[in-house]
Amino acid sequence: MLVLSRRVNEKIVFPGLQAVVEVLGVKAGAVRLGVTAPPEVLILREELRQRPTNAAPAAPAAPDLKAERERLIQLVCNRLKVSGVGLEVLRGQLQAGQAEDALTVVERLAEDLQLLQRRLTDDGRPVPPPPARPAARPPRALLVEDNANERELLARFLRMGGFEVDTAGDGGDALDYLHARGRPDVVLLDMGLPRCDGPTTVRAIRGEQGLADLKIVAVSGSTPEEWGLGRGPGGIDRWFRKPIDPSALIRDLERELDRGVSS
Repeated sequence: MLVLSRRVNEKIVFPGLQAVVEVLGVKAGAVRLGVTAPPEVLILREELRQRPTNAAPAAPAAPDLKAERERLIQLVCNRLKVSGVGLEVLRGQLQAGQAEDALTVVERLAEDLQLLQRRLTDDGRPVPPPPARPAARPPRALLVEDNANERELLARFLRMGGFEVDTAGDGGDALDYLHARGRPDVVLLDMGLPRCDGPTTVRAIRGEQGLADLKIVAVSGSTPEEWGLGRGPGGIDRWFRKPIDPSALIRDLERELDRGVSS
């Protein structure tokens, strides 16, 4: 240890560190020192050096770019799936000369694309899509429709939307299916059916203990009041008027099955 004696205003120089220590004053046994040094030279009182210093705040975690990318891809895939269904509807309507209905579908597709754009650019960050339903299999639907063309077209749209679809031509066939094949996740039911119409089918399903809470969605050109059917678990869970917008139908079915309750 080097011991030095210095008077007030005298200095000690450390050339290698480019540091200078100056005695500023002596009073009541305490010496005031002034220290000049480059900013990279750390200077501490001894008691501070011995005291544990607070850890520097952790740097913010880097974003998980892989997970963000996967969420973004899932979001785009979901919206493209629905848009693909809408384009198929548009094609069929244009071929059938249904210009007004086709215009409605075009407007819906434009709204979907605008929604996708907003979700991708909101606050400059992708917005993660809703959590996927943790089902081990795709939802299964029974479609009951007597018009073969409408039945096959809607069944194709539902399959494009990720549903497993079985079909029946009237209420009698639907009840036979339910007794033989078990309950699906949802029954899509037309009302004006031959042999066994929609209301009769609904009452038969609601009257069976193992089927009473089965989700039933009407797909009809009429209204519930015309058939004397109530809304809710004791009647029809949801009612969709024809002509159907399949993309809206699929979105509502997915929400309905995710909730597990009727609206």
